[in-house]
Amino acid sequence: MIKISASIVIYNEKKEILERVIKDFLSINLEKELIIIDNSPQNSLGEFCKQFTAVKYIFNNKNLGFGTAHNLAFEKLTQPSNIHLILNPDIYFDGNDIKNFLLWMNQSEDTVLAVPQVLSPDSSRQHTVRNIPTPLTLIKRRVNIRGIFNDFVKKDEFQDVEFDKVTPIPFAHGCFFAFKTNIYKELNGFDEDFFMYMEDVDIFIRAKKFGKTVLNPNYMIFHEHRRGSAKNITLLLHHLASAIKFFKKHKKINQ
Repeated sequence: MIKISASIVIYNEKKEILERVIKDFLSINLEKELIIIDNSPQNSLGEFCKQFTAVKYIFNNKNLGFGTAHNLAFEKLTQPSNIHLILNPDIYFDGNDIKNFLLWMNQSEDTVLAVPQVLSPDSSRQHTVRNIPTPLTLIKRRVNIRGIFNDFVKKDEFQDVEFDKVTPIPFAHGCFFAFKTNIYKELNGFDEDFFMYMEDVDIFIRAKKFGKTVLNPNYMIFHEHRRGSAKNITLLLHHLASAIKFFKKHKKINQ
């Protein structure tokens, strides 16, 4: 049997949201370990997390950013695992279904990074799979007033593609990533130059050098998808800053 590890990064998270994903993770009937990194300004969940076995809670007292915090969690794992999960706190899933997903991935020798199908709470499909973005991509998505770029967005999100089998994908938004642990280590985790946003695209691009990055639609998770940067000006600025860094780093992709 395999061992799995996982990290969750939180910031001012609601206790009931975090409790749900912790319990779902602990319901996976495999040897496991979960590290929770809290980037919040106050430690309000440390005592709450102590009740769970196989869970370690680390309070930073500052916001390290998404990728840096996940990398810190990886460093704090007590034992090596076969598969390492990057989890958002706002997801939930059936533990047995995800166990089978992880067993499949462990046996798929050429797969280095995989995601399951992502559904909204109403069971509709979320279009998390995307093409690698270009500057024009981000501009069109931001200024899609009255749906003038709806056809472009539809194509960019593969909305007409029926993912009915394991399929190689350019990248997917990072609410649930499953890495072969040795590959995550080889990649040195997320690029910590990205405080928030674009680190998911970047790590997909780098992971492809080691094997396949795929979607397996035979397994599923549910995601509330809060779309923070669309609602918050500070997060939007972080998104723009990360986009500039990304396009500088991956110039060849966008030429």
